[in-house]
Amino acid sequence: MLIVKIADKPVRQNAAGLVSLTDLYAAAEEAGMAEGKVDPRDWKRRDGAQFIEFVAQNLNVAQSHIYKATRGKGGGTYAHWQIALAYAKYLSPELHMQVNEVYARAKSGDVTLADEIADKASPDQQAWLAKRMNSKIARSKLTTTLASHDVVGRGFGDCTNATYKGLFNGTKKEICAAAGVEYKTGKSLRDLMSVEDLIATSMAEMVAAKQIDKFNVRGNAACADECERSARKVAGLLQ
Repeated sequence: MLIVKIADKPVRQNAAGLVSLTDLYAAAEEAGMAEGKVDPRDWKRRDGAQFIEFVAQNLNVAQSHIYKATRGKGGGTYAHWQIALAYAKYLSPELHMQVNEVYARAKSGDVTLADEIADKASPDQQAWLAKRMNSKIARSKLTTTLASHDVVGRGFGDCTNATYKGLFNGTKKEICAAAGVEYKTGKSLRDLMSVEDLIATSMAEMVAAKQIDKFNVRGNAACADECERSARKVAGLLQ
């Protein structure tokens, strides 16, 4: 659960990347920007219905994938960022501008935004984020090594799955199925990993990169074999 500040109020973003319209409404109310406006549920039934349908059609998904209402503690209405921008525009031009600024920073890769988010995260979330960044560094090192050792095309995916097989006894697709998580080719499995699993994956990739360099391993199949072998060594050490 990511949190950013808009109008000096926290606005949540869930694991699927959907933005809390409930939090946007609360921020607008707190700042005196919501006079005469309605909450997300009524907005969906009135002004927002056509735009939500348009976004769903444009993305070729069901509305339930881009607009969700949850109950209980931490619940509320969450929607695709395009819908969040439309709702912010409806609430207030000033709020709309603030939301635009936050998402423009996110789209441009402004790392200071990530730092601000980390400051507001819990200690557990901060620990996960630190390990995730280390994981990205290890991954970048491995892919650079693979590319210099004649790995091409689907070979990169094969090496990733070989690492997962060595560590977790399954490919990304098999791990997702076992965990009851929807498999998406463009979605990183690492975003769902625990801190411990991220550390193990990073270690396996660092070991593989060193072994591939040391023994001059080359080609898709040979490098995938080394990735799995290195991952099994790491898994054995962590047992």
